[in-house]
Amino acid sequence: MAEYHGLFAMVDYCKPLYPQNDHSGFHRIINLQIWPDLHEDFCASPLGWSDYVYGLFPEGKDIDRQIVLNSPAIVTPPELRSWVLCFPTGYSQDKKIDPRDVIAAAHQVANGRPVLCAGKAAHGMAEFESIEYMCAYIRDANEVVTINTSTSILASALRKSWVHIADSPKHDFTHPNQRRVERKF
Repeated sequence: MAEYHGLFAMVDYCKPLYPQNDHSGFHRIINLQIWPDLHEDFCASPLGWSDYVYGLFPEGKDIDRQIVLNSPAIVTPPELRSWVLCFPTGYSQDKKIDPRDVIAAAHQVANGRPVLCAGKAAHGMAEFESIEYMCAYIRDANEVVTINTSTSILASALRKSWVHIADSPKHDFTHPNQRRVERKF
């Protein structure tokens, strides 16, 4: 999706295909996007998220699944280093969660520190001006709380640890550096 092409400014091992249907000049195209075209197939599959995504191409079973991003050059506000950054919405949850419940969990993690909630303007939340800004904030926040697979994947590339509110095992991105909080709501 074009809205994520800003990530390619932080990688040097691949580049986006844009416009999406222009395949000229490429000897190989690997599309790992499940939403929306493959979502129903994924839900019907017995595979979890990572196994399904990496099973979309033959070499996927042997690939190192750790996402690698170069650190964005964006400088964030110094006070961010004492804040908890929370992403209270997501598309991939089996059982949709009220963003207020995620925000409440973030405040528990924050233990009195300020909580900055970010998401999509369409959800009535503050939205980063670019994915590079979002990545810089994920990198620099004192703590990050995710519910969404995509923000959890970015955190795995940008942080030593973060808190992830667990969804179903099938739809969840898991990583050894996550501190998982099981849903209580």
